[in-house]
Amino acid sequence: MQIKEQGIIRGLEFYPQTKNIKLLHALAIVVLLFVIMVLCTIVSMLLRHLGAHETNIVLIYLMGILGFSYLTGNYLYSLIASLFGVLFYNFFFTEPYYTFQAYSPDYPMTFLIMFVVSSFTSMLTIRIRRETLLAEERESRIKALYQIGRRLLGVKNSTNLAEVSGDELAAHFSANVLVQFYDASENVKNRYVKGEDVFTDDKERVVCREAYISGNPCGCGTKLFSDARSYYMPIVSQNGVLGIIGVALNNSAFLTNAQMEFLDTISTQIAVVFERELLYQKQEETQIQIQRERMRADMLRTISHDLRTPLTGIMGSASTLSDNFDSVSDDIKKSFLRNIYEEAGWLNDLVQNILNMTRVDEGRINLNIEQEAAEEIVAEAIGHVKNRAQGYTILTSIPDEIIMLQVDGALITQVLINLLDNAVNYTPDGSIILVSVNKTEDAVTFEVSDNGSGIPEEELPHMFERFRPHQSNQFRRRHGFGLGLSLCKSIIEAHGGTISIKNAEPHGTNVVFSLPSKEVI
Repeated sequence: MQIKEQGIIRGLEFYPQTKNIKLLHALAIVVLLFVIMVLCTIVSMLLRHLGAHETNIVLIYLMGILGFSYLTGNYLYSLIASLFGVLFYNFFFTEPYYTFQAYSPDYPMTFLIMFVVSSFTSMLTIRIRRETLLAEERESRIKALYQIGRRLLGVKNSTNLAEVSGDELAAHFSANVLVQFYDASENVKNRYVKGEDVFTDDKERVVCREAYISGNPCGCGTKLFSDARSYYMPIVSQNGVLGIIGVALNNSAFLTNAQMEFLDTISTQIAVVFERELLYQKQEETQIQIQRERMRADMLRTISHDLRTPLTGIMGSASTLSDNFDSVSDDIKKSFLRNIYEEAGWLNDLVQNILNMTRVDEGRINLNIEQEAAEEIVAEAIGHVKNRAQGYTILTSIPDEIIMLQVDGALITQVLINLLDNAVNYTPDGSIILVSVNKTEDAVTFEVSDNGSGIPEEELPHMFERFRPHQSNQFRRRHGFGLGLSLCKSIIEAHGGTISIKNAEPHGTNVVFSLPSKEVI
């Protein structure tokens, strides 16, 4: 996803970059830089009048440069601001005053250090801001996808589908929207317009027809009919083009790349829903399609709810660190960076589980069977979770003899990682987690045990069900999709093994899975 430079005139990013608009944007940047430098100079003069040291004056200019960089979000502008900060400081606060000369031989080094420090810190500020904007945009897209996906699930026919899609897209883009479906004879079957109908003149109809025939986006912001007022996205399925979505922003604006990608994702969902209705009318595979849509809604609902917490944590830590970078200690900075790393690591593991589960659902879980040592699998899994398991004691019990397995090492390691993560998430600090390996004549058994509070008996039969996270544990540190144990079961069964979970005595939980000692074909 591409993040555009966000500045003081954010609205300009949606408009064609004409010479007048570029000139206006440059003028606004110059005015902002001049105002900030003047304010820094006035404050610095007041501090000098009060007897403040020159170091405080340098810091005032550094703050102004950081503020300017945060508002403009442009690396080149930050370098220019750093240069002007040095020039203003030289002109007003070094002897001889009000000239660009400097009598003291130490000043050139001061100017150089001031320029380097201000440039470096402002670039870090811009980078953190862009990462924050990226996270915000992703969260916004997830929320919108969830909202639209939920409403699309309730459509009853193609007419209702056009109305729901048009209403949601018009609300999301704040634009006039056309949703139009075609029948098998390429005639318009359903047409719905939300807002002003600007899609009726001859030119717009030609562009709309071209998008339907070619199956490619046409209109404003594309290479085909770029002078059109609206942007037309075809709704494409495996059987061809089903319809067209037209979006006309106000003031002759065009969609950004991120908005086009979002519209492409929505058009895919609309196409799926439309085909589902066709299949329903023909009474072919109705139950399979309904189940697939329900699964998608569950996934979107869970993603919308559970990804918000780590993303908010990442954004909050990054924002606090950027806003107070010069005023907080190194220990606090390390703490914020550690929080960001831990949240990002959890998101990475979560995405990996989702991708693996998708492969399982689509029947594409291909086992890369190789000879692996059980001890190495356990060590790799523990090494993966040790940063998140600080404060916990992880013990191992492995026979002295080398136990070799014919398995997909990466997938079995993922199983152990999921089980260890569960033990960490659902037990109090200071708990002991034991990973043991035993070998019998026909199988190799792995067991992950903890001394936590255990699992309520009524939940035990449902622990391997998908989208059923543990609800009752008071030590739960994270919400989850309920995919971890379900994925573990799928992987173990794909290897021809078994997995089970039970409560330990007097308290705690034991998860045991066994793998056949012979090679799986």
